[in-house]
Amino acid sequence: MPYRYRQPLPDTPLDIIGDVHGELEPLQALLHQLGYNSDGSHPQGRKIVFVGDLCDRGPDSPAVLNWFFQAHQAGNALMVLGNHELNLLVSDPKDGSGWFFPQRGNADTERYAPWHILPDSEKSALTDWLAEQPLILERHDLRIVHAAWIARTFPVLDAAYGESIVEQYRRFDDELKQQLRTADWYADYLDEQQRYKSLLDDADHLPPAMPATAQYELNRSRLHPIRALTSGIEHLAAKPFYAGGRWRFTARYGWWNDYTDTVPVLIGHYWRSRYPQPPAPDRENILPAAGNAWHGANNNVFCVDFSIGARWRDRKHGIPPQQSKFFLAALRWPENVLVFHNGEREPTV
Repeated sequence: MPYRYRQPLPDTPLDIIGDVHGELEPLQALLHQLGYNSDGSHPQGRKIVFVGDLCDRGPDSPAVLNWFFQAHQAGNALMVLGNHELNLLVSDPKDGSGWFFPQRGNADTERYAPWHILPDSEKSALTDWLAEQPLILERHDLRIVHAAWIARTFPVLDAAYGESIVEQYRRFDDELKQQLRTADWYADYLDEQQRYKSLLDDADHLPPAMPATAQYELNRSRLHPIRALTSGIEHLAAKPFYAGGRWRFTARYGWWNDYTDTVPVLIGHYWRSRYPQPPAPDRENILPAAGNAWHGANNNVFCVDFSIGARWRDRKHGIPPQQSKFFLAALRWPENVLVFHNGEREPTV
């Protein structure tokens, strides 16, 4: 069957779970709090929906993905692809993916180990069924996408019907690279990358202004239709900041402030804080301070990613789970109630 990037949600009550990032124990705890059986079935007929990024950084990505696969095959769980699943599909090793890509080497091992490694013999089966998962799940009262609802990408993706998602991604990537290489600032970009190569991944030394690099990052985030949906779109940052192992010159853009449709959208990706946090000194906070608040032009977009993917920091610093500020949560729909993996519950506002 040809790949379909938009697929329907079942007409049942749902529990929409934020980015899991390989954190098996919080996932199991959350499923218990939500009343699910070990196979993902629910006595009230509810269904589980993951907003993507089930893998990377946490201690057991293989077990999380295997649990999802079993529950999905039983008709109890669905997912949309996140940027971390897409990295697996297109063989793009990124931070925290050493459980799948051995070439990540010491950089990932020092930060995230101990973690479970997926055997080479199981990788093909994993990517085969990930390649069947949609970018969007939707029904009349709800839309789910990993990072951004960008309607201008849909005609391009509709026209790609018949290609696999990997074929689409790579073709869009090739077309984007050609656009970037013909831009009038591209030679300056190459010069900046060469001159400041040693500084770009050095967290202790602020690089100089790199305007062509900023233009490259800006266009790369906005002109690739699949990347726009799964990684969000960006705008020029007020100043460089260090994140994800490198200095960045563009920052995440709150696309929801331009979203005027009436259908609510649920997303992950944006590392929300459950409790109000002081403003970050090096970047703007595009989400509302209250962890239970909807946001956007019509207050009908909700990020359900409560930063469980940062739990590796707790392990490195000896912080016990009960003192962590990082959570896994589900938004119960249509009840509009948040349920956290530690059992706490909170209505959204």
